[in-house]
Amino acid sequence: MFKVALSCAVAASGILLYAGAASSVVDETRGRYVECYNKEYVPARVLVNTRGRRVRGEYHEWEIHPTKWNRVREPAVYIQTRRTIEPDHYTLIRTSVCP
Repeated sequence: MFKVALSCAVAASGILLYAGAASSVVDETRGRYVECYNKEYVPARVLVNTRGRRVRGEYHEWEIHPTKWNRVREPAVYIQTRRTIEPDHYTLIRTSVCP
């Protein structure tokens, strides 16, 4: 019985050593870099509305001179508003040459 158990243990260790030897034969040589990228800054995209908030509407008035009256149009006054569409960020661009 002891001999059978001993022979099974020797056979199992031989299989393990063979499997270990087979896995150590596989050797992949890879470079340090798989892919290379350059970092590029992308500024924010902002929508500027020149007629954002109205301060004063359009109106007409009279300019009075000693000899004549002139009707003058005053255009509306607005405060410019800005809305960020896309915030600023960095993007990675793939390059073909690695350092």
